[in-house]
Amino acid sequence: MINEHRKLGKQLQLFNISENSAGMVDWYPKGHELYRRIEGYIRSMLDRYEYKEVKSPVLANDSLWQNSGHSEKYSDNMFHLSQNNLSVKPMSCPFHINIFNDMVHSYKELPFRVAEFGLCHRNEPSGALNGLFRLRAFNQDDGHIFCREAQIKNELKLYCQLLFEMYQFFGFSRELIKVKVSLRPDNKLGSDKLWDRSEMLLQEGLAEQDIVFELVEGEGAFYGAKIEFILKDSLGRDWQCGTFQLDYFLAEKFDCAFINEAGEKEHPVILHRAVLGSLERFIAVLLEHYHGRLPVALNPYSIVLLPVSKEHIDYCQQLKSQLKCANISCFIDDSNNSIGYRVRDAFKKKCNFSIVIGDEEIASNQLNLRYKKTSSSVHSSNLNRFLLSH
Repeated sequence: MINEHRKLGKQLQLFNISENSAGMVDWYPKGHELYRRIEGYIRSMLDRYEYKEVKSPVLANDSLWQNSGHSEKYSDNMFHLSQNNLSVKPMSCPFHINIFNDMVHSYKELPFRVAEFGLCHRNEPSGALNGLFRLRAFNQDDGHIFCREAQIKNELKLYCQLLFEMYQFFGFSRELIKVKVSLRPDNKLGSDKLWDRSEMLLQEGLAEQDIVFELVEGEGAFYGAKIEFILKDSLGRDWQCGTFQLDYFLAEKFDCAFINEAGEKEHPVILHRAVLGSLERFIAVLLEHYHGRLPVALNPYSIVLLPVSKEHIDYCQQLKSQLKCANISCFIDDSNNSIGYRVRDAFKKKCNFSIVIGDEEIASNQLNLRYKKTSSSVHSSNLNRFLLSH
């Protein structure tokens, strides 16, 4: 498939997955630029929705995973260092609970929202590995909300607002998103009565927002029912990315508590949430969805400037600085190849626009932006505004 993300990654020099580190990624400069652009956008949204960003360890001793239930329910999917009784984290939940325990004391501090670009490792069998879609090491836009039961529906509403806004930014309209509620699995923690309540709260919370959903039996996490948000890409394929999970159990297992109005200890509800899921996997979805030609705000090859001669490079550098102020990626191709060759090469790199800079463009400040067989004329002072609208 010509737009398969591994081929695009090689063609655009974005990343490599070495045989020496199967299931793990080497990000090249342009690929890492793309990664940082996505991470930067997520971080700006976390600030708007009042999350506190944290960073937690990659390793923890086995007692932590035994307490969380992962040793019993998830051990086969984890990497273990038996000589030190340490395991590599497959998710960040226990660490965020410890942060809550150290920082939060009163009901007045709830809801408490934390988020992390969490580096996770999972022991995937070699036959299951599939480019960026299925890795052994990946970064997740992981987050947890600690709240009271009466706050669950409002937190779900805020999460859905955040999710739909972020998906819109990446080019996925609300009509392209399916929603599922995954119900209790066979290996669940806790009583059926508590599961009845958690499943009902999620369904009611979605219904009150007029979000249509379907029920899926047996696919919830072992610690709680969850909502899954599925994207449909330009090839008609479904990708499960965002998740929102309601957990009544881990707080009690970790003795996670706050002091309520009556001066008594009370366990919070923990909401486990991710919007994009694995950033690596989401980048694969984006590359294939856009056939490699990402939107201007993301594309590490967004604008390619082509000076006709060495005398025009200084003007290109000025334009590059102007675009950098608007956080638009720009590449100057001042090689000795012909203009025609450089234009063709720019579009092989999946640029959004190429701009030839010669005497006429410098004299008039009027730029001709080429997009394949079409073009637009833009004054240099309006360049940033024009590009950010495309």
